[in-house]
Amino acid sequence: MAVLALLPRSLKFRMTAVVVMLVLVATVIVTWVALVLAERDMKSVIGDQQYALLSSAAAQVDAQITAKKALLASLADAMPPDAGQDPERMSAFVARHPAVRKEFLNLHIFNQNGVLIHTEGEGAAVLALDERPRAFMQKVLAGGRVVVSPPFKSILSGRPAIMIIQPVLNAQGKAVMLLGGSIDLVDSDFLAQIAAQKPGKTGYMFIMTTGGILLHHPNPKRLLEHINARPGYNRATEMALQGFEGWTEAVNKAGSEGIYSYKHLSTTNWIIGARFPVDEAFAPMIEMRRHAMLAAGAFAALAGLMAWLAIQTLLKPLGRLRRNISDIRSGDVSIGVLQRRRRDEIGELSSAFHELMAEREQAQEAIRDSESLIAASEKRLRMIADSIPAIVAYIDRDNRYHFTNEYFRTMLGLDPQAMIGRTMSEVLGKDFVASIAPFHDAAMRGDRVHYEREGRKDGLPQQVMGDLIPDIAADGSVAGVYLMAVDITERKSAELRQAASEKRLKLLTDNLPVLICYLDHKRRIQFLNATFFQWFGVEPGKLIGRHLVDGIGRDHYEHAEAHLEQAYRGHNVTYELKAQIDGSLHTLETTFVPELAADGTKVVGIYSLTHDTTRMKEIEERLTQLARIDSLTGIANRLMFEEILQLALVRSKRNRRPLALAYLDIDHFKSINDTLGHGAGDAVLKEFASRLVGNVRASDTVARLAGDEFVIVFEQVDGAGECERLAAKIIESVRRPFDVAGKPMQITTSIGFALHERDAETPAELVARADSALYAAKRNGRDGYALAG
Repeated sequence: MAVLALLPRSLKFRMTAVVVMLVLVATVIVTWVALVLAERDMKSVIGDQQYALLSSAAAQVDAQITAKKALLASLADAMPPDAGQDPERMSAFVARHPAVRKEFLNLHIFNQNGVLIHTEGEGAAVLALDERPRAFMQKVLAGGRVVVSPPFKSILSGRPAIMIIQPVLNAQGKAVMLLGGSIDLVDSDFLAQIAAQKPGKTGYMFIMTTGGILLHHPNPKRLLEHINARPGYNRATEMALQGFEGWTEAVNKAGSEGIYSYKHLSTTNWIIGARFPVDEAFAPMIEMRRHAMLAAGAFAALAGLMAWLAIQTLLKPLGRLRRNISDIRSGDVSIGVLQRRRRDEIGELSSAFHELMAEREQAQEAIRDSESLIAASEKRLRMIADSIPAIVAYIDRDNRYHFTNEYFRTMLGLDPQAMIGRTMSEVLGKDFVASIAPFHDAAMRGDRVHYEREGRKDGLPQQVMGDLIPDIAADGSVAGVYLMAVDITERKSAELRQAASEKRLKLLTDNLPVLICYLDHKRRIQFLNATFFQWFGVEPGKLIGRHLVDGIGRDHYEHAEAHLEQAYRGHNVTYELKAQIDGSLHTLETTFVPELAADGTKVVGIYSLTHDTTRMKEIEERLTQLARIDSLTGIANRLMFEEILQLALVRSKRNRRPLALAYLDIDHFKSINDTLGHGAGDAVLKEFASRLVGNVRASDTVARLAGDEFVIVFEQVDGAGECERLAAKIIESVRRPFDVAGKPMQITTSIGFALHERDAETPAELVARADSALYAAKRNGRDGYALAG
């Protein structure tokens, strides 16, 4: 920029410079495009030639490997079974095939015993293998196919080598040995012809496996090294390892550009590659480029000279106009000199200057008249801004304050006048500027920004809400931003308290074993606690805003609809329904509580509270059942007996079939309690009840009234004869000895039978007759029965 400042500032010089620059740029662009097109075509030709050369070399390597495989296969077919037994037999066998011996550095036999016999000079020896090569040989032996081994460092020569391994098959076609031929990767003629076919003088060819291990390279020290062992990245190499074939341009790890070609071998997992440095490949084109640039520069200089002469002639009238304007500014002449007419653009420019200067004199007069009006308007705007309970400011693109209102003093304790002309960093500090940088940068890009942030005032947190409005100029650029910010600390604190309260309420409702729901006036779900997911497996959030029927299903909704109607009319409603929860049927009790509007005139929503009362219902039913069952014997008690007897009498009357009632007790039961204890007495009662139940029909009912008093309701009996048979059966079953405290005990019973044949007889009368018959049986000597008359 300092050099440009020293150059002439005249329009003539600048126009000349522009013409020269345009000619130079056009010439350079045309020349450069031509060179780029030529270089692209040349790169394509060189790349195709290099890839064709590489493909030929790959075909030669494939042919050599195929030939060596065929040679080993023929040798394997001729190998006698005993060649793999000891070194002498192998030496004798190899000696008979000198042509094969010449093609390989060493020959090896790996037998099924895990022994490797290898040639060594004119003789042979046994070599012990490590676990890893032994496992590889075993895998090849099991596979039964010829393979080319991964590259390795020869134990014999200490040099990089590979081995072609051919299975030897027995008469049944099973692999019994492996015949291997090793090839030296350094001194062998195997890869010598590849090195001779390198591209150019500084280019070279190399071979690597698909795993990146180098088999052939101009630097022998890199053999058996991974191609990425050195630090850096080569895009072409990574492409080749991922399967690429062809040529491409890339930069090697040393930063040198080159043309790379890659070809995958068909006989093994090798990749043959070539590198041709770009500096050598395009040396003629680079020289051509230099000459073309020099020619373009010379042409531009000649064009510039011609342009300067033409511009000097064409701009003489413009120079005269410039002198006239300078004289007007100094007061030597009036603006009338600009009214001289010319019939060209300069004449029009002179007239335009005359009109412009005349308008300028009129505008200056108008400005002086309006300045007083502007001052009054600014005063009113200042009064309004200072009265707003928010900070208001204008900040230019350099982050300097140009306007600040009085509220800066109230909200931040800053003198608004002292802020004018200073930057935000100078007034509020770099930390503050960094904290609002994302908002300010967005506004300077032309976006209207609304933000909320937390700051500090007097050591306490301060919540601020602000708006940044970009001041967009006529050309679309942002000249600055208008700022308005309000202290919302009190409002924010109230919101946080409300959010915390809502969170606590949500936590409480989600952990209550109650399904809580709120419905709006359109029966849409507006709140649903986590119990809904626990019961029905549906995420509550998916049902918010949806109608209640979507949440509970059509059947349950129809059951609840009548109760909902009452709730929406302002009544508390409770009802029960059955629902499937976790695969079982549950009893649910739901209460609808209406929410009234503030004026109490209408229902705006419904709170629904649903309890799972299944367990409570089960307990109630269980308690009811326990109240009707004798806890000691497990048979019916007096309450259940009275219910059953009442129903049995009704059935007897309806079916016109007699009913019999047996009243029993245990003979001498008191003496059992007195002598053996109440535990023995309870055991006798339980066994006695069990024998009674076991000797009646399923339609009959056995019950214990109290102590040792039992009753049996026999339905549909055939008169007194059947009563006698039933009584005899029971007496006989009781006579079998009881096991009491581990000892047998003889127990007897007395039975009183009453046959119900009169419709007018009450249950109490029937029981009284059976009881009288029991006492008659006791008077008759016990261990028997009596029929009531």
